[in-house]
Amino acid sequence: MTGTISDVQAPQSNKTAYDGLRDVVAGGVSSNMRARGVAAPLVVDSAAGARIRDVEGNELIDANMGYGPHIFGYADRDVTEHVAARFRCGHLTGLPHRLDHEAAELVAELVPGVEQLRFANSGTEALMSAVRLARTLTGRTLVLTFGGHYHGWSETLLRTRECDGYRPRPLAPGMIPEAMAHTLQVGWNDAAAVEAVFEEHGGELAAVLCEPVLANAGVVAPAPGFLELLRERTRSSGALLVFDEVITGFRVSRGGAQELYGVVPDLTVLSKVMGGGFPVAAFGGPRQAMKPLAQLEAFHAGVYAGNHAAMAAVAASLAKVRSLPGLYTELEALGAYAEARVHEAAAAAQRTLQVRRVGSVMSVALTSPATGAVDPDGHRRLQIACQGRGVYFHPIPDEPWFLSTAHTRSDIDTIADVLAESLAEVCAEGAR
Repeated sequence: MTGTISDVQAPQSNKTAYDGLRDVVAGGVSSNMRARGVAAPLVVDSAAGARIRDVEGNELIDANMGYGPHIFGYADRDVTEHVAARFRCGHLTGLPHRLDHEAAELVAELVPGVEQLRFANSGTEALMSAVRLARTLTGRTLVLTFGGHYHGWSETLLRTRECDGYRPRPLAPGMIPEAMAHTLQVGWNDAAAVEAVFEEHGGELAAVLCEPVLANAGVVAPAPGFLELLRERTRSSGALLVFDEVITGFRVSRGGAQELYGVVPDLTVLSKVMGGGFPVAAFGGPRQAMKPLAQLEAFHAGVYAGNHAAMAAVAASLAKVRSLPGLYTELEALGAYAEARVHEAAAAAQRTLQVRRVGSVMSVALTSPATGAVDPDGHRRLQIACQGRGVYFHPIPDEPWFLSTAHTRSDIDTIADVLAESLAEVCAEGAR
């Protein structure tokens, strides 16, 4: 019957399915990062726990986990059933809902720097709004960022890692040339460069914006005292400290990186784990910082922001986080085990992998024997070899692995064994 969607699909391969996608979806994806994540054709049919199943029926252990939101694994029933019930009761009215209070109260309870917040649909939207709020509060325009930190794809934050002095350049074609006129950038953990910027521009800075753990160019923890330096210098100069905890929020601890490191920002941006994979984000801070929005003197909007389905996801996800006092101890132990097993796999293949980890966020990158630097081409070949053996991680070495409570030690052992076999294959190819 025409006009219906059937659960029975004609058999197809990942390649033919991906080619078909590309006929009607530009590039076959709705995010450039998703295209970069497909080194060898892979089209998903379903996902559950720590595994994805492709259209050919192959099952793969997934170390990417949707770029990080699924801390309890795919299709976690404690979250999905709560959201499904909300769909049956209406998922968007454009009016305040009791779930708004439930979800926001959980965020404020768990995150040290948040008393009030606004919900948004994505990290990019929330970051745009947080920066605009910082400019409103300070009456200044300059924002200091750090190389390799990704803050979404908005016009003033999507920038190159390279700089002309402190000035980055627009990253994407079509951005206005002046897009970076009010954005500065220095190296992560470069205390001397931070001091120099404050000496030169401290009175003009509206905000310092960072991922408290760099997790978009490999995982790099803050150097001892670095977050404290940012806190001290922003406070003394009248600028705001803004933490982009899209990745680290509810991931590295219940209260995010600000709880883990004991440094509380002025504004916090959250997403990913907060919604368990549903499209939702938030930005918030102390009541005084949010006052312009409370009084409608600052601007933030979005028809779908705070929709009832997203609020149900936040409420369910964070209620589960709150109910599990041993959650982050468990994830730390799993992360430490994974780190050790990956090193063992590299040693067995007599190759070096760069491994850096904070909690359940871990970057793994193949390095060149000649230079010791990350080898992007070799890493891509390694990823393809692992994918063929039933393990998926992102083919770009900058992208972290994300572990979940659905991953078992047996899963980690399988990943390590596949990694060792694939390393040996890639090394043998390289020697020919």
